[in-house]
Amino acid sequence: MPTQTFLNLNEDKQNQIFNALINEFSNHRLMDAQVARIIKDCSIARGSFYKYFDDINDSYQYALKRVLREIHFDVFAQLKAEPTDSLHAFYVATESFINELENSDYEQFYRQYVLFNQYELKHVEYDYNDLPDDKLILMVNGQKIADRKTIVLTYKWASRAAHQTIRTVLSGGDDKQALSDFSDLLKLINKGLVN
Repeated sequence: MPTQTFLNLNEDKQNQIFNALINEFSNHRLMDAQVARIIKDCSIARGSFYKYFDDINDSYQYALKRVLREIHFDVFAQLKAEPTDSLHAFYVATESFINELENSDYEQFYRQYVLFNQYELKHVEYDYNDLPDDKLILMVNGQKIADRKTIVLTYKWASRAAHQTIRTVLSGGDDKQALSDFSDLLKLINKGLVN
């Protein structure tokens, strides 16, 4: 993550550097990205870059976190707002994310992340076991599922399916078909939970 030196920069300078990072990582895989292009794009010295970030991976992590903060959906807010069908909240959040991403300046950046960079970074899957009980909400047909293990496993597979749906869309797949398949899968999971 960025150093305190970077955080002490004025907002315009931080944004200038951020925009150069977005440009680089939107047009090049992380393994092909170059500090030289970034510093040229934002008109800073190489030494300054290394005062702001440990390395190019560190700068990428900063850009990714900032992008996700700006466009990522809050599935937990969706879960709380959905009184009868928690898995529908995963669908709504995924559809909203896809729509927001398609109308943003970050679509190509996130496409590179989904198709290549998450693997180069050795992306670790979120562990829902770490969630407090008040975040683990699972409603199926208006019935509350109480078993923590069932909830965690359902969240894990719903999240994987959501990420695969996003990956399919960003890979050029049919948006409507991908979302329809995701919806059908969530309905199947719901049926299995009530039987």
